[in-house]
Amino acid sequence: MASPKKGKEKNNGKPPAKKEGLGWIEWLMGWLNLAYEMLFQRIIASNLPNPMPLPPINDLTFVVTGSTSGIGKEIARQLAEAGEHVVMAVRNPNAANDLIKKWQEDWSGRGLPLNIEVMELDLLSLDSVVRFAEAWNARSGPLHALINNAGIFSIG
Repeated sequence: MASPKKGKEKNNGKPPAKKEGLGWIEWLMGWLNLAYEMLFQRIIASNLPNPMPLPPINDLTFVVTGSTSGIGKEIARQLAEAGEHVVMAVRNPNAANDLIKKWQEDWSGRGLPLNIEVMELDLLSLDSVVRFAEAWNARSGPLHALINNAGIFSIG
């Protein structure tokens, strides 16, 4: 007795149903929707005002690592604009000083100057971390918050 062919056994003698994928119209619409989301929402969102600026936090001292780019840069800028003392702990003090000059120019017509300073800190170097800690302790000033934003990438 011959056995039935595989695949026809379960579907009452019919070949297995073919899986249908997306048609070319659905595929095209999906990619167009993705392009719209990526391009236009980014453009629209870039023009939105900041709805809630930081309120004054009463002269606290913040150390922000990784504050020359990305989120750390915005955190440092907004804290300084809220009247806080911001210490930018960065690997490249020249880039931080350039940012401070730009922020001071942008802020010059609004009242008091921004209270920002730069200290060198490379989190990949234990010697740099020790020097930063010793310099901070020599100041005898309080540290109210550390915003540890620096990204560390090391191979080996």
